[in-house]
Amino acid sequence: MIFTLAMINFGDKAVLGLAADPLSAELGLSHSLYGLVASSFFLLFSVSAVVVGFIANRVATRWVLLALAVVWSLAQLPLLAAASVGTLFLSRIVLGAGEGPTAGIAVHALYKWFPARRRALPSALYVIGSGMGVFVAAPVLTHLIDRYGWRSAFWALAAVGAIWAALWFVIGREGPYGTPSHRADPPDGAREAAGPEATGTRLPTSRRRFLGNRTWWGGAVGGFGAYWTVALGSAFLPTYLRSQHDYTTGEVARAISLYALVTIVVPLTVSPWAALLHRRGTTSRTARGITQGVLVIAAGAALTLLPFTEVGLGQLALTAVAFGFGAGAFPLSYETTAEVTPLDRRGASLGLLVAFQTLPGLIAPAVTGVLVDAGTDDSAGYVLALVTGGLLTVVCGLVAVLTIHPERDARETAPAARPLPARPSPA
Repeated sequence: MIFTLAMINFGDKAVLGLAADPLSAELGLSHSLYGLVASSFFLLFSVSAVVVGFIANRVATRWVLLALAVVWSLAQLPLLAAASVGTLFLSRIVLGAGEGPTAGIAVHALYKWFPARRRALPSALYVIGSGMGVFVAAPVLTHLIDRYGWRSAFWALAAVGAIWAALWFVIGREGPYGTPSHRADPPDGAREAAGPEATGTRLPTSRRRFLGNRTWWGGAVGGFGAYWTVALGSAFLPTYLRSQHDYTTGEVARAISLYALVTIVVPLTVSPWAALLHRRGTTSRTARGITQGVLVIAAGAALTLLPFTEVGLGQLALTAVAFGFGAGAFPLSYETTAEVTPLDRRGASLGLLVAFQTLPGLIAPAVTGVLVDAGTDDSAGYVLALVTGGLLTVVCGLVAVLTIHPERDARETAPAARPLPARPSPA
């Protein structure tokens, strides 16, 4: 169910890019205005991720996810009832507010079903649900748009969201690993030394102790770079391929499906591989931290080179790397965050992580639209936008490589212990 939730989530994100041309033509949107519309999805995205993340510390994730799915479905209705620039903004803003907390809450719910040493594959499966959503949505929604108009794609997504909510009401449950122990999930092979803490009762953890550590921020900044490519691909890649390289609608759908396939394969292979390395004695810093950074750097480098590559296999390969490799960084960042965050703060910590990582959704489309319009022509504008985004992504990847160190930061965030009262000596 959570895998399917991720599919629907990214189908909702992808639909605007797929419907960009007919929607822009009907509503008279320029590149800049379209970029603002795409960014509006993320206006409340990060704010709601933070707020709902703190709520999830106290409310069962089953009910939180149900409420979010209902909001998704209802958010599509204003645009379908009366299509205008105003209702388009309203629909995307409300939809983003409903979807913003989803990743953090879904991962928090997922981790309640698996011990720390078994989370690599579930984390990867959740993330590849996003790729599968784009992989399925690209051809299906493109077909609906071409045959029945752009509104049909939005109707389809609203219906699917409602069906998921109904099923989740019946199926959704809390997992057995959701009982607060007030302890961080210690990295495999890096258990806390025996001592007073081992026999004491742990105190609730200060948020500053885990939000101030470098591993959390390294994962957040690396994810920021990776999500820049996600936001750019969702909003502008279909239009870019059609306008600059004369792709047909079917060729655009196939190109998007290709990079979506990469977003499935990379997390599914990299996360278990990193977990295997860790079990064999490699530090989490190397297995998960450096791997996150390298994936983001590769995506940024490919994005920088993309506008200088001619149509062909080379361009398709760069497209797949630029928009697909960053997906592998997200499950690794969830795992490293869980390693340095006590369970009593994990819902909020993951919510804040996702909020920061997804900020490019608010920034990237708007900046890209302005840069495209600022060029001497569309071609020069796209070169400027893609190179700028690529270099920014590379820098974010370097930050992740240099700062993520779960073994070090897990010790810094370990909650203080309250010694157990001494037993009275026998008379």
